[in-house]
Amino acid sequence: MADKLLIIGGVAAGTKAAATARRKDPSARITLLQDEADVSYSACGLPYWLVPGQGIARQKLVARTPDAFRSDGIEVRTRHRVEEIDTQRAIVKVHDREAGHSYNEPYDKLLIATGAHALPLKARVSESAPAVAYLRSIADADHLSSLLPGVSTVVIIGGGYIGLEMAETFTKRGLQVAIVEMMPRILPNFDETIATVVRTTLQKHGVDVFTGFPVVELDQGHVVLADGTRIRAGLVLAAMGVRPATTLAASAGIKLGKTGAIAVTAGMRTNVPNIFAAGDCVESRHVLSKQSLWMPLGDVANRQGRVAGINMAGGNAKFPGVLGTAIFQVFDLAVARTGLGPAAALTAGFDPVTEVVVVPSRARYMSNSRPLHVRLTADRITGLLLGCEVVGEDAVDKTIDIMATALWGKLRTNDLAELDFAYAPPFSPVLAPSQVAGEVLNKVVTEARATLELSMFCWVM
Repeated sequence: MADKLLIIGGVAAGTKAAATARRKDPSARITLLQDEADVSYSACGLPYWLVPGQGIARQKLVARTPDAFRSDGIEVRTRHRVEEIDTQRAIVKVHDREAGHSYNEPYDKLLIATGAHALPLKARVSESAPAVAYLRSIADADHLSSLLPGVSTVVIIGGGYIGLEMAETFTKRGLQVAIVEMMPRILPNFDETIATVVRTTLQKHGVDVFTGFPVVELDQGHVVLADGTRIRAGLVLAAMGVRPATTLAASAGIKLGKTGAIAVTAGMRTNVPNIFAAGDCVESRHVLSKQSLWMPLGDVANRQGRVAGINMAGGNAKFPGVLGTAIFQVFDLAVARTGLGPAAALTAGFDPVTEVVVVPSRARYMSNSRPLHVRLTADRITGLLLGCEVVGEDAVDKTIDIMATALWGKLRTNDLAELDFAYAPPFSPVLAPSQVAGEVLNKVVTEARATLELSMFCWVM
C-alpha cells in the first residue's frame, strides 16, 4: 500500500509540500490537518487587503481552497488541531474542533509545518483599556477588520515589518497612527541611515514615532510607556514579532536548534525518523556564514515545503539555505536587505567593511528618477560581497535582487562594475546603483589589500 503522508499545518509550507508530494507520487495517501478554517492563504497580503479601495477581495488571498486540494486527491481537514505526536506508535492525536471530539490519526511520514505565533503583549491591561489585535493569520485580519469601525486612533506596538506596513494601512483608512518601538530606533537590525530615512517618511505622513521605552500599561484609552508617556489609542495592534510554534514538536522529542526553531537537515528531516519539518517553525542555514538562523518568510516556507514534499514522496531534494533577503513597503518607500550586516559578518569570521552611497534609480534627468540609499558590505581583504541594504522610492526590488544574486554567486566588489546590465535612461543610470556601490567599496578593498601587502613586505624585509 502507498505511504500515508500526514501534514500538520496548511498555510505555506504544508500546502506546498502536499501539492509537490502529489505530483511526485500520484499514489500517495495525503492528509493535511489545519487548525484554522482557511488554508493556503497569503499572510503577507493581509496588510494590503485591509486598505480600502485596493480592490483585493478576501478570496483573492486564498491560493487554493480545501475543495481544490481534494480534487487532486489530497484530504484536507480544517479546524482539526493536532494535540500530540506519538513517535513510537506513529500516530497523532487530533481534536476535531467542529465535532468536539478527539481521535488518533496514523502516518508513515509526517510533516510539521506549524508556522509561528505572535508574541503576546506583556503589559498591564485595565478594564478600560483599548482593544488589542494581532495580525498573524487571516482570522486575525477578520477580527481586526471588525474592530476598526468607529476607531479614530491606533497605536502599533513594534517597529518591524508588519508594524510599518500597517502604519500605512491605518493612515490610508483615515486613522491617527502612532508607532511604539522599545529599541532606541525603529528597524534596529538595519543601518541607522536606512532607519532614519524610514522614520522621516513616517513622520511626513503624520505617523507619530516613539522609541526607547517599552509599553507598560494599557489604561483608559491610552498606551502608557515606561517613561510615563501616555498615547491616546482607540485600538492597539500588537506587532512585537513572532516566535516559532514548536511546542508540539518539542513535546514529541524533536530536536530544536540554537535559534529555538526546529533543527532540520538540508532535506528538511528532523532527528526523528520519518518526521520532516518546514516553514516558519524551522531554522535555516545562512549561505555565507554557514550558521543557523530563523527566517520566517513566505517564500522561504514555500521553498522548504517543496523540498519536504519531494522527499516525503521518496525523492532526495535539498534546501540550499538562505541569504536573509527581504523587502517591505512603507508609504512611498521600499526597504530591503540581503546577506550579512557588519556585526553579523564579524561574528561569522569575516573582516567587514561598509560604505553607504546615494545614487539615482534612473538617469538623473528622468522625472521618475529617485535617490537610492545603498549600504554595501564586503570582506575587507578578499572583496567578497557579504550584504546589502537599500531604501528608496524606486528600483529597490531590482537593486536588492541583483545584490542577492551577486551574493549567491560569491561575487566580489570588483565583479559588480563588470556586470553587463541593460541600460536606457527610463530604466537605469548609465551605471546601475549596484555598480556604483561596488566601485566605491572596491576602492576601500583595494586600498586595504595594498596596505596589507605593504605591511607584509616590510615585515619580510
